[in-house]
Amino acid sequence: MHHSLRFGLVPLLALLASCSKEADSAPPTASASAPRIELTVYAATSARDALQSLETRYEQQHPIDLVFNFGSSGDLSNQIVAAGKADLFLSADDKEMDKVEAAQLVIAGTRRALLSNRLVVIEPSDGPSQFSAPFEPSQLGGPHVKLLSLGNVETVPAGRYAKAWLEKVDVWSSVAERVLPGVDVRAAQAAVESGGAQAGIVYKSDVARSRKARVVHEVAAEDGPTITYPLAVIAGREHEDEARAVADFLASPHAQAAFEEFGFVFLPAQEPAK
Repeated sequence: MHHSLRFGLVPLLALLASCSKEADSAPPTASASAPRIELTVYAATSARDALQSLETRYEQQHPIDLVFNFGSSGDLSNQIVAAGKADLFLSADDKEMDKVEAAQLVIAGTRRALLSNRLVVIEPSDGPSQFSAPFEPSQLGGPHVKLLSLGNVETVPAGRYAKAWLEKVDVWSSVAERVLPGVDVRAAQAAVESGGAQAGIVYKSDVARSRKARVVHEVAAEDGPTITYPLAVIAGREHEDEARAVADFLASPHAQAAFEEFGFVFLPAQEPAK
């Protein structure tokens, strides 16, 4: 009886020892993994939806928490120069990135042109259109457009782009007095969606999913200003390598589909500018 019990315990003990070794060699669970690193991304408001759609995907695959600060590129560049608290900056134009670079806050070799966009003329989606086909820019100066909503032309790239196009088609002088300036491009769109302005000029990417505004006219690339969204890693931060990795991800084919889904033009893959 005792011999039977003793020989029965031998394989049991061997099995327990084997299980213990397997547990020791198993990959660590999430709770045992390295602490997550927080990276702060300052980005133009127009990129909000696309970046948030990429956020979860990146965080699931890396021990990184992405924290976004969205706003007009002009305000963001001023914040970076004043406080330098961003790890990455995605601007809606080169002018604001130039400002940050002039302050020696862009890590050399990390700046690259990531995206482009298109300008569109919009109006509230309820009711008949106030514009006749074919659309002519001069219609924006007509009596039915009492307020034309744009991003602030001093601080918002979308507003600067819109003004440049209106000047090119010789309409700016007839609409300048009725411009309703928005703090960013989303605010400019919201004014049209709410009926506060009869028309507006925003990015194609912003209005792509709107149910309250419709596109009256899309400005062809050759007719409008060159729209460029530069991306760069900011100097003087603790986690430069991780920030570089995020920048590479945003410039990769893995991110391209998300940006294009939200109406952006994804620029050809390229090495960062030297």
